[in-house]
Amino acid sequence: MLRFLRTAAALLLLASCSREPRDPVRETLKRIVASAEARDAGAVAGYLSASFRDAEGGNKADAADLLRRTLAAYESISLSLSDEVIAKGPEAANATFKVRMSGKPRAVAGLEGFLPRMSTWRFELRLELEKGSWRITSAAWRRLEESL
Repeated sequence: MLRFLRTAAALLLLASCSREPRDPVRETLKRIVASAEARDAGAVAGYLSASFRDAEGGNKADAADLLRRTLAAYESISLSLSDEVIAKGPEAANATFKVRMSGKPRAVAGLEGFLPRMSTWRFELRLELEKGSWRITSAAWRRLEESL
């Protein structure tokens, strides 16, 4: 029995050592998605750099406001990332990906008739390492045409 336990422990140790190291940028994106699915706009905005700018010149406060309004308009939301391409250097990274969003709009003041239940978006982000954490310094996004 002791021999079996030693063998099992050795195999677990080898398996954990042989895994590829986690990509901190990809992990940051996963945490952002989890925060958005929890409809926690403050947590998502926490990943924006103080110097954040979007493609239309909006700043961090503008983006945080957009996040609050968008997430508050849904009772539930589910996000799925695909086609991720991340080019990472030691202190900066560019990430492009698609986001498939599905959600249930709130039944308030007719919002459910205006907000999409499903949509797909293309995001282009620049992230920079700030005090040990990856922060989004710029972002551009556009809605993709739905294929029927």
